[in-house]
Amino acid sequence: MENILYLGGPNIASEIYNHEYANARICGSEKWRKALGKFLRQPHFIVWDNGDLITHEVMGGLKNVYAIGAGMIASLTNESATSKSVYFAHCTSEMIFITHLLSENPEKLAGPLLADTYVTLLKGRNAWYGQKLAKGELSLDMGDIVKGKGTIQGVSAVKAYLSQHSQ
Repeated sequence: MENILYLGGPNIASEIYNHEYANARICGSEKWRKALGKFLRQPHFIVWDNGDLITHEVMGGLKNVYAIGAGMIASLTNESATSKSVYFAHCTSEMIFITHLLSENPEKLAGPLLADTYVTLLKGRNAWYGQKLAKGELSLDMGDIVKGKGTIQGVSAVKAYLSQHSQ
């Protein structure tokens, strides 16, 4: 654990490239994350850091699952603002609750995770995947690697969870 770091969104690569405001989270050992965070920070690219790698990874996987659901909600309700808002409110309240259960310092972790959740539910490939599933344009048996999109991480997160809990 001493040499493992996580660096992730919420950002879209084009935002960083175009010098638009973006931010990221870096989790892991203090001796590495502090120096790397300082190196990466720019006026348009903010880096939050936290040592709780495990909670961060668990919540990141959950966020990807929620994003698939967000895409499905958007598609099935014809982009209903009310339906999407209610779904987002439920997702964020569950994530805050779970973060408080898992983390010793939940306040330092909850904000960046919720920001990432918001971006992922709006623009991420997992939400796109959920929309395509709901429209019948993709199916689960097609797998979790989609040409032009990469790996749909919410699918692998569910598979990993099920493999651990179905034994």
